Amino acid sequence: MISIDNRDVLKKKIFSLQDEISNKLSIDNDVDKFLDNTTILDEWEEIIPDPEYGIFVIAVLNNIRNDKIINKILDAILNIKDSKEETVSLVDKNIEHPFC
Repeated sequence: MISIDNRDVLKKKIFSLQDEISNKLSIDNDVDKFLDNTTILDEWEEIIPDPEYGIFVIAVLNNIRNDKIINKILDAILNIKDSKEETVSLVDKNIEHPFC
């Protein structure tokens, strides 16, 4: 099980996972085959909320280490809300939805 106590430790584990997957995909670059035959992401799926899990998988498979992306994944795991993030309700703002 992955320990989710420390942000830096989690970040290092993600980077280590990226290295491991990158090495495996350098031998056989069939991503679909890799995903069908591995359980390497299973324990991560348990701790990452669904909306961010897809982003996590794409970042890991493509070895994306962009600080903003990695930090959003870490925030999701650690359940940290971005204080700048605001949900705008179309109803609250009296804005018509273009498809209604």
